[in-house]
Amino acid sequence: MLATLYWEADTVATGVRDAHFLIIGSLRDFRRRGVAGALIARALRAAADHGFDRASLGVDSENPSGAFGLYERAGFTPKERYVRWTLEG
Repeated sequence: MLATLYWEADTVATGVRDAHFLIIGSLRDFRRRGVAGALIARALRAAADHGFDRASLGVDSENPSGAFGLYERAGFTPKERYVRWTLEG
């Protein structure tokens, strides 16, 4: 599964049409078989075909599933880092 979002207000503000890959996932039995890489490749082609200027996504750099490497192999590069603070209670 790969879900992509687009915010028109961001395009108005920046002049850039960004296809944001919000969720990328595959069933556990299909992992490490190239399914996620194929989904990303197809979504990148579709974004280009529909006139998007770029694609983006967010990932936890400490992600133990190997997602960071998957995104790098697809051509994504780290651009920004965020720290999220929470207060449990």
